Amino acid sequence: MEKLLFTLVTIVVVSSCSGQTSSCSNNPCPRYQVIDTHEDFEERHYVDTDWITTKLSSKDSTSLIAAAKTLRAFCAKQKEAGHKIIDGWPALITTTEGNDHSTSLSWFLAPGSKPELTDTSVTMEHKAATTIYVRSYSGIPSLIAAEKNRKNLCEALIKAGKKFNPSISTGAHYESYFSFTHHNEVWVYSA
Repeated sequence: MEKLLFTLVTIVVVSSCSGQTSSCSNNPCPRYQVIDTHEDFEERHYVDTDWITTKLSSKDSTSLIAAAKTLRAFCAKQKEAGHKIIDGWPALITTTEGNDHSTSLSWFLAPGSKPELTDTSVTMEHKAATTIYVRSYSGIPSLIAAEKNRKNLCEALIKAGKKFNPSISTGAHYESYFSFTHHNEVWVYSA
């Protein structure tokens, strides 16, 4: 029941994260180059990107709602203060396993965004250029669908002989819940 509630809240939070209702083709997104295409995944090289990120206190709906509210308030204050924030897609939910177990919510900052950190619960995260293995899927985003696609992606990577970091995975969501179509991705980082 908790997973279902988390899924429903995720859908609502991600759909309202920056007020956009169209796919990435109409909004700023991280730039990447496709290195190779496989039957079950794509290998992409992403350029350097910047994100605003806040940690979730737990992996439940209340924590996710609080994280989205924190990022939304941060963006609103930045815009009111005259700092340039260019909303983009995707919204990421990243889980790190192991000793540093954590879950975070991140929103992409398009190039040219210039926020000033004033809230200690929000961090600027600069991600260096890297290779990411991506499995795309359609349908309304859910934790169950993301977990299933992550498992399938990891199995496909092992079969293809790819080295990857199994302790970090990311769900990327690009459209509003109210969109007629949904493009979702699971990201696993190369080792």
